[in-house]
Amino acid sequence: MKYIFIVNPNSGNAKHEITLDFLQSKFEPTDEIVLKETKYQFHAKELVKEAILEHADIVVACGGDGTINEVASALVNTKIPLGIIPAGSGNGLASNLAIPKDIDKAIEIIRTKEIKTIDAGRVEDNYFFSNLGFGIDASVIQAYEEKQKRTFTGYMDASVKTLLNYKSKLFRIYIDGAIIEKNFYYLFCSNSNIAGYGISFTPNADLADGELDLLMIEDLDVFEQFYFSVLVLAKKIDIMEKARYRKVKKFSLESLDNEPISYQLDGEFQTTNLLKVKVEVVPNALKIIY
Repeated sequence: MKYIFIVNPNSGNAKHEITLDFLQSKFEPTDEIVLKETKYQFHAKELVKEAILEHADIVVACGGDGTINEVASALVNTKIPLGIIPAGSGNGLASNLAIPKDIDKAIEIIRTKEIKTIDAGRVEDNYFFSNLGFGIDASVIQAYEEKQKRTFTGYMDASVKTLLNYKSKLFRIYIDGAIIEKNFYYLFCSNSNIAGYGISFTPNADLADGELDLLMIEDLDVFEQFYFSVLVLAKKIDIMEKARYRKVKKFSLESLDNEPISYQLDGEFQTTNLLKVKVEVVPNALKIIY
């Protein structure tokens, strides 16, 4: 078997030490182990293209949600399965798949577990495997990235500061033949039941059900914003009166504030020059080991 490991040396707190010698010690002498390190954003996608040309049997992403997204995106609709060694801070997809942060245990899963198939989400030309967020969710991730403190404390700090200053945005949603036009505080679309750090906004999401889970929350006053935060931590958002939760295969989102749409995609902030984007599920998009 030929395993190609794509390692982000700067993921999370950059405390992992994944070396070629270490990896070779964990596999059979007859296995071929190749290690490739990322050097800049989106480099992982280029390295996966190399791995495909080099006839990899399995490609393993070693990093956080951003690295895993890059590697997985390049493997969509190929026959090569993805292995994951979670070495980031949030580790949303890995948590959903019950892949531990312990490197030895994660490698054991890659060596012994089954290859299964999961869905992907797609917004325009970008794939997501865990979640996609608009509104305050995108603003929180933007603030989180600016702090460059990839810890749960840093995430909560960014959340609180964003919460105090955020104003809902006017969106029009085209979904299942209907049009919903409202000021939305929070719009979250998920393929996974865990967003990161063990937090769940969509506890009923399933990686292989051929659908995405969409959570829509209307404009909130200060008290309701605090209540929303409490329900997030308690994993009981579904009891909030202003929350709408539904399974979807596709929808379109239009900004009515004349501001280009921005979003977070698997924990990475993205900007566009678009006032309208299309989101859809891509069934059976990715082979993955877990």
